[in-house]
Amino acid sequence: MKLKFLFLFYFIIFLNNNLFSFQDKSINSTFDSIYKKVLHHSKKRQNNKALFYAHQLLIEAKKNKNIKQQAKSYNKLAIYNYRENFNDSAFYYYRKSKELYIQLGDSINIGMNLLNIGIIESDYGSYSASDSTLVESIKYVKGKRDRTMASAYNCLAINAKDRFLYTDAITYYNKALEFSTKKSSKNIYKNNLANVYKELKNYPKSILILENLLKDSITDQKTKARIIDNLAHIKWLNKSKENVLKELLLAVSIREKLNDNSGLIASYNHLSDYFRDNNKLQSLFYANKMYEVAKKEKATNGLLESIDIIVSLQKPEKSIKYYKESIHLRDSLQEEETKRQYKFAKIKYNYEEEQKQKQKFKTLATESKLVVEQQRNEKKNIIIIGVLLTFGFIFLIYRRKYQYQKRILQETYDTETRIAKKLHDELGNDIFNTLTKVQNAKIKKAEIINDLDKIYLQTRAISHENDCIETGSDFENYFRNLVAGYNSNTCKIILKDLSVLDLNNLKKEKQVVIYRVFNELFVNMKKHSKASLVVLSCKKTKHNIEMIYADNGIGFNENTIILKNGLKNMETRIKTIKGTINFENKPNKGLKVNIHFKN
Repeated sequence: MKLKFLFLFYFIIFLNNNLFSFQDKSINSTFDSIYKKVLHHSKKRQNNKALFYAHQLLIEAKKNKNIKQQAKSYNKLAIYNYRENFNDSAFYYYRKSKELYIQLGDSINIGMNLLNIGIIESDYGSYSASDSTLVESIKYVKGKRDRTMASAYNCLAINAKDRFLYTDAITYYNKALEFSTKKSSKNIYKNNLANVYKELKNYPKSILILENLLKDSITDQKTKARIIDNLAHIKWLNKSKENVLKELLLAVSIREKLNDNSGLIASYNHLSDYFRDNNKLQSLFYANKMYEVAKKEKATNGLLESIDIIVSLQKPEKSIKYYKESIHLRDSLQEEETKRQYKFAKIKYNYEEEQKQKQKFKTLATESKLVVEQQRNEKKNIIIIGVLLTFGFIFLIYRRKYQYQKRILQETYDTETRIAKKLHDELGNDIFNTLTKVQNAKIKKAEIINDLDKIYLQTRAISHENDCIETGSDFENYFRNLVAGYNSNTCKIILKDLSVLDLNNLKKEKQVVIYRVFNELFVNMKKHSKASLVVLSCKKTKHNIEMIYADNGIGFNENTIILKNGLKNMETRIKTIKGTINFENKPNKGLKVNIHFKN
C-alpha cells in the first residue's frame, strides 16, 4: 500500500514538472518562432517586415510577462527604427530596453543600449549629452566587448571633431583603434584620424596614415575610393603643384561603378577645388557635377556647398537663381532641423514623464492598497470616491500644465535654435579673435575697442533680425524707430518725405522687405562706411515707390560694388517683391542706393 502511494506521489510530481516544462517550452517556442522571422527579414535588409515582426515579438513577450524577452524586443524595435531613420522612436525603444536590462543586471546589454542612445544624441547634435551617455556605456562594458568599446570611442571622437576639439578627437580615435578587432572598422577609424590631422594642417602625418592604409589590401571598394580621394586631396593641399589628378579621377571611376553618390559629391568637390586656380571652366564643370548629384541625392549640405562654389566662379548676374535656391534651402534646412530637434526633445520629455508617472502610480497604488486593507467599512467607499475625484482633478491640472509646457518648449526651442546659429556663425570667430588680442600685451587698446564695437554692432544686428516685425497700420512708426536706433551723435540720419509713401497701407510682405533691407543698409553703414550723415529720400507716383539712401562715407574701393552676404541678401529680397536695387559708388565720397518697387 505504501509502495502504491509513493508511486502515485512521484507520478503526480513528474506530471506537474513536465506540464510546467511543456508550458514553458510552448511559450518560448512561439517567441523564438517570431524571433527567427525578425532575423530572417533583417538579413535580407527588409527592415519594414523586420519592424512588423519586432512589434509582434514585443506583444508576445508582454503576454508571457517575460522581462528578458521584452528587453530583447525593445532592442530589436530600436534597431529597425534606426535603420529606417526613425531616430526619435529608436531613441525611445533603446531607453526602454536599457531600463529592463538594468532590472536583469545585464551590464553588457546595458552598455550596448547606452552606446546606441549616445550615437543618436550625437546625430541630433546633443554632444554633451552624448558624451555623458557614451562614458556611461564604457563604464558598464568595462572592456568586455571590444566592438562596443571601439564604437563608443569612435563616437566620442566624432563629437570632439564636430566641436573642433581636434586633440581630443585624436585621443579618442586612437582609443577606438586599440579596441577595434575588425579590419574594415580600423580602416574607417584611420581614415577619420587622417582627416583630423588634415583639419590641423598636419598634412605629412595625414598623408602617412593614408599611404599606410593603401599598402594593405582593402577589399571594400567604397572605403578604398574614399582613402584614394582623401589622400590625393591632402597631397594637393600640402603641395599645390602636386599632380594628383590621376588619383582623383580613379576615385571618381570607382565611385561611379559602385553608384556611390555621396562619395561622388566629395570627389567632384575635390576636383573643382583642384582646378580652381588654373582652370576655372574645368572647376565650374565639376562644381556643376557636384550640384547635379547632390540634388539627385537630396543632400542639402552638399547642394549648398556646390552652390557656393558655382557662385564664386560665375558673374553675379548668372548666379541669381543659385542665390535664391541657396536662401530657400537654408531656410528649409533650418525649419526641418527645428522640427527634427523638437520631435527628439518631445520624445525625451515624454519618456521622462512616463517614468515619473509610473513611479507616481506605483506609489499611489501601494497607498491605495493599504487603505483597502485597513478600511473595510462604509468609510472605505467615501475615501475611494475622494481618491478618484482627486485623481481626476490632478489629471486635469497635469493636462493643462503639460499642454502649456509643450507650447512654451516649442516656442523657446525655435527661438534658441535660430539665435544660437546666428551667434555661432556671426559672432563666434570675432569674439575668439578679440579674446586672443586681449591676452596679447602688444595689441593696442584702440584696436581692441574697435573690435568690441564691431561685435556690439553685430549683436545689435542679430537682435534686429530676430525681432518680430510689426506689420500693418502702425508700420511707419515702427520703421521710424528702426531709423532712430541707428541715429547717433557721430552719424545723423535725415528722413525726407517718408510720410508720402503711406507705408501703413503696403502689403505685409513689402513692409517686411523694406524693414529687412534698410536694417542691412544701416548695419553696413555702421560697420564699414564711417559716414557722418545719411539721407533717406522718398518719392511716390501713381504706381511706383522710390526710396533713395545716400551717405557721405568712404564708399567702396576701386569704384566697385562687392555684393556679399548682407548686400546680396538685399538684392534678393527686393526681387521677391518684383523691385530693383541699384548701388552708385563714389570712393571716399559715399554710397547711394536706389530702390524701386510697385506700390
